Amino acid sequence: MNYRALCIISLTAFLGACSTQPFSPVTPPPSSVDAISKWETSGRVGIRTQDDAISGNFSWQKATNTFSLSIVGPFGQGATKLNQNENGLVTLAYEDKVITGDNPATLLRDELGWAFPVEQVTYWIRGLASPNSPAQITKEADSNVVDRIEQDGWVVTYSNFTKIDDLSLPQKMQVSNSPFRVNLIINEWAVQ
Repeated sequence: MNYRALCIISLTAFLGACSTQPFSPVTPPPSSVDAISKWETSGRVGIRTQDDAISGNFSWQKATNTFSLSIVGPFGQGATKLNQNENGLVTLAYEDKVITGDNPATLLRDELGWAFPVEQVTYWIRGLASPNSPAQITKEADSNVVDRIEQDGWVVTYSNFTKIDDLSLPQKMQVSNSPFRVNLIINEWAVQ
C-alpha cells in the first residue's frame, strides 16, 4: 500500500470517528444571579472561632438538592468534607470520623464547634440574601452591587466582585457573627 492510500484511509477513519460523536446540548448561561441553578467555586478560606483559627483551601459544588464542600488545610492536612446527597442525608468527614445527619449546620456545630449557617451561605456566596428570613441589604450607590447583608444575626460584607458570564459574583467576602468569622477569597467560579 502506498503512502497516499494510507493517508486517505487514516483521514477517512478519523472523520468517521468524529462524525459519530453525539452532540450534547449547550446550556445557556443564567440570565441573573438568582437564576443560577448549579455552581462550583473554589478558593481560600479563613475560619475563626472562639477557640481556634483555621486557614486553607475550599472547593464547593452546589446543585439543586445536593452539595459537596471540602476544606483542606495547608499542605493537604486537616481535610474536612461536608456533603449532602439527593435524599437529604448529610455526611461530615474529618480526621478519622464520618458522621451523618440531616442538617449540615447542626453537624458542624455539634462536631467541630463551628457556627456556619450552610443554607444561608449558599445564597450569600452569590451575593444574595436568603429568601427564608428577613434581611437588611446595603448596595453600593454607584454600581448597585451588594455591599452588605445582615440576616439571622450574621453580617456579610463584600469587598470585591468579579464578572462571570456577565454576572457580578463575589470574589472576596466575610461572614461574621461574633465570635465566629469566615473569610472567603474566591479564585474560580463556574455557574449554570
